[in-house]
Amino acid sequence: MIHENPILAIMKPASIIAENATLRETLKKMNTDRTNTLLVIDAEGMLTGEISVTDLLGAVVPEDLDGDGVFKQFADEELFAEAIKNAADKSIEDFIVRDIESVRPDARLIDVAATAITMGQARIPVVDHDDHPIGIISRQELRQILTDYLKG
Repeated sequence: MIHENPILAIMKPASIIAENATLRETLKKMNTDRTNTLLVIDAEGMLTGEISVTDLLGAVVPEDLDGDGVFKQFADEELFAEAIKNAADKSIEDFIVRDIESVRPDARLIDVAATAITMGQARIPVVDHDDHPIGIISRQELRQILTDYLKG
């Protein structure tokens, strides 16, 4: 199918979670959707950020630990497993990455590339005109944009 808009042709459907979800719910959604990153929405369905599996790992670490402390704290698997279980019902709200930029479906591919470059984002959410996420442009699609421009 040929799209008038190249954004719609390359974006993947958005995997979404509510910002008040727990770590357990978020991990379950990631496993179900087979993704490492979810777009996060508020009660009105508006994009508020994203959360990745790396962010979930951060939720497991006690706030008062630094790099060396983390290695000592999780010196064995039992301590790590216990920390995960203790964090399972923790809300993801404090771990959401909120400083992300999105594009609209009518954006140009060059706008997507510019957003990725200026924001240092490997994934670019696509939102409708009410800021509801409808898709995402992943690293694979960013690579395809580069490839297409190189050929052009």
